[in-house]
This record gives sequence, structure tokens and C-alpha cells, in this order.
Amino acid sequence: MVAERGIAPRSRRTWPERIVLVVGVVLVVVCAGTAVGVAWGEWKFGQVKTTDLDLPDVAAGDPANFLVVGSDSREHLDSKSPNAGAFLDGASAGRRSDTILIVRIDPKSKSARMLSLPRDLWVPIAGQDGAQRINAAYAKGEQVLADTIQQYLGIPINHYVEVDFGGFQQLVNAVGGVPIYFDRAMKDENSGLDVLHPGCVTLDGASALAFARSRHLQYMLNGVYRTDPTGDLGRITRQQKLIKLAISRAVSKGLTNPLTLRRLVDVGVQNITIDKGLSAYDLLQLGRRFADFNSKQLQTYTLPVHPFRTNGGASVVALDEDWAWPILAEFRPDGATQGGSVRTGPLSEHDVRVRVLNGASIDKRATNVAGALEAAGFGITNIGDAEDIGASDVAHSELLYAPDARPNAVLVGQHLRSGATLKEDDHLDAGEVVLLVGHDFTAVTAARQKTVPGEPPSTTEPSTTTTTTRPSAPPTTKPVGRAPEDPPPGVSCG
Repeated sequence: MVAERGIAPRSRRTWPERIVLVVGVVLVVVCAGTAVGVAWGEWKFGQVKTTDLDLPDVAAGDPANFLVVGSDSREHLDSKSPNAGAFLDGASAGRRSDTILIVRIDPKSKSARMLSLPRDLWVPIAGQDGAQRINAAYAKGEQVLADTIQQYLGIPINHYVEVDFGGFQQLVNAVGGVPIYFDRAMKDENSGLDVLHPGCVTLDGASALAFARSRHLQYMLNGVYRTDPTGDLGRITRQQKLIKLAISRAVSKGLTNPLTLRRLVDVGVQNITIDKGLSAYDLLQLGRRFADFNSKQLQTYTLPVHPFRTNGGASVVALDEDWAWPILAEFRPDGATQGGSVRTGPLSEHDVRVRVLNGASIDKRATNVAGALEAAGFGITNIGDAEDIGASDVAHSELLYAPDARPNAVLVGQHLRSGATLKEDDHLDAGEVVLLVGHDFTAVTAARQKTVPGEPPSTTEPSTTTTTTRPSAPPTTKPVGRAPEDPPPGVSCG
């Protein structure tokens, strides 16, 4: 069944980019023994495909990291098929991952964290000279991907789970679709997403896929469709939202209905691959502990990155090490409780991340400004409209900054030819800077000006030596790009 309203499925699709719903699949499989009998659960588990990997062991009951890969394998396609073409960076046409996640599960605290890695992340490939997209590591094999992540990000990988194309739509359809509240109309002509009206929409397998694939999202704002320019990073935000909703749906519908449960388990065993070190006993123990897991407890993170162009001219993303440090620590055995790492030295453009909002109602103004700031060395966290924070028709550009981030805002202002008004905002997160681009904006300068035009000369000079502390890890990272907001009070789409 297609969505209740607003989704118009395409009759013809290209080979799609699937999202991983493996967290839901694994929960269903591991709970099978508890729900319908251990013997039946172990028999079904024996049908799951396995791969032999060399991964570090973890003691029973201790937190473990699961490397989760969504594969759009073309290994079984005819070589003449238009969907069997070669990939970037020399990757095999038979192996590509569209989604790479690290899920850290702590049985003792019954907590789960999920970190999404951009597929265009530029990394040194384990065992080889030079760097490539992380996608290329997967193309060289599961072991190479696991080793690359462990060596570059310092995150131990204890288990491996892979989901192929077939499982996605089957899982969504097996639970009767995934309900989601759309706060506004949204569409993507590339993926086939077409939500015409706000409200509750139940996505079936095909329409959920269109939502998860969307990298060219358009959303309605003040009667006009606007484009979300965040690409893959915005898609990660939407994927994470869909994962949470799908887990809730699978657990609530599947574990209370034996027939639905069996269908879900069948989907799982037919469409996932796990490492041989993951035993039926391990999964059943996890299932018993997480049987009442609420998807709202799933903490989601996106790896902080900034745009980067390789020597060969490829447009990729590179790790933003200072901002990534506290998040990566959440997935390491020693955790993030050791405190921040103090760094001394001059504040540079690469240390500052900016959210750019269009306050002048000029088409693509925020996108163009963000691009110029990136060229000057700044990182961009998001691009949007001033309406996103309740502002509109901004006459003079403003730089809003968190109480600890005035030097960061000053540095941004020194690159604005027309200047900006600096305003402290205690609602912003630590280190956050927001640029409201006003009607008076003229250009971003490559070189710093001595002061921020329009501000007194006594403004703090960020070029002097400073001592900064890396931020502590937030309970979750702020979403990048546009995604449906939660339903208003009194509205439920379940």
C-alpha cells in the first residue's frame, strides 16, 4: 500500500540507494528466540549468511561496536546492465556501500548510540598507500573497511552486519509501512519523493525508499519550494529519523504478532550478513535486554566534516578533527569522560564552524555566502533561511554566537566586507556561530580585515594566541539539512 496521502510512486526507478534498517532487523532476529521459542530462533539464525573477519574480542556484557553497512551490491547484475557501471576511485562495480554506520550497544545500561559516516569521507585506506573515499575501502572488502575505520578513527570494530537491497522494502512492508509526520510539503524529483500536503503519511517500502534516498530535497516555505543544499549530510539526518521510526514500528508491530514476527525474521535472515564471531547466544542475550528498547533512546551522531578537494579535483569531505574528537570518544572503550583536550595557539578559520541563514530573501544568497566562507577556510554546519530561527528581512547582517564563541564570530566578521553586528545568544550550543545574511551584504574577503566593519576597534582579535578546550560530546549532534519535524502536541502518527 502506498502512503495514506501525498506519495506518488514512480513506475520506473534507477538502481536505488537503500538505507540501513539493520538495527530494527537485528532487534527482531535477536528477539525471535524469546518471542517464539529458542529452538526456532536458533534454527533461523543458522540460515544467516556469515563472513570471516579478524575483529577484536569484547568481554560478554561489555559495550560493543557494530559496523553496519548498507550494500547496493551489483555482483549479480548482468555486466551489460546500465546499473553495473564502474565506481569512483577504481572501486569494483560489484561492491558499494551507500550507508555506513557504527552502532555502539551497551547491554548493562541498555543504551545505544549510532554514528553515521559520510560515504564521500576521504580516508587513508588500510594496508595501502594514499587516500580514497571510504566507499573504496568497502569495495576492497569488509576487512579493509573495518581496518580503515579502526586505524583512522580509532574506533574498535567488534562485529559486522551488512544489509542488502532486498531487505529494505520487505521490512517496511512487513510491518505495514512506517508512519511519519511531515510538517510541510516535501519532494525530490530524483528519488521520487512527493509529499503534497503536511500531516501524517504512512510510507510503504517504495515511498520510504524515496525518502531515504533523497539528496536533492525541496521543501515548502512561505508558499515556495526551497532547496536543501546539504546533499549527503542532509540525507543522513533523514535516514536517522527513518531508522528510529522504523525500529519503533518493527518492535511494536512485530513482537506482539507471531505472524508478523515470523515475516520479519524471514526478511532478516534472507537479507543480512554477519561476522562469524557473532553467535546466536550473543544475539539472544541482547534481545532479552533490549526487548523493551524505545527508539527515542537511540542517540544519533553525524561525523563532523568539511568540504575538501583532492589533488585530482574530486569534491569530497574531510574529517574535522577538533569537532569530531568528543564524538569519536563516545565510541571508544575509554569513553569521553576523560575531559576535553586543551589546545593552545592562534585561532584559525579551520577552527570555526558557521551556520549560514538567508535573511535577505535573495535566491541562493545563503548558499553562495557559505561557499565563499568555505573557500576562506571556515566549516559550514548548515545552510537555511532566517525564518528557521524566527527572523526575516534582515537589513544589516548579524553574527550570533554562543557565550564562549565571541572570538569565533569576530573572525567570521573580519571576512565580511560589509561587516556584521555581533550578538551573544545563550540559546546556541558551545562554539556555535550563526551568520544572518542581510540586505547590506556585499562579499566575503579571502584575507582578514583588521576589525569587523561597524564594530568598535576594541573587538577581541582572534589572531592572538588563545587557549581553547575541545567541546564535550553532546547527547546527540544537531541535524544537518532539512527533515520533517516532530508532530505538534496532541498529534500522533503511530
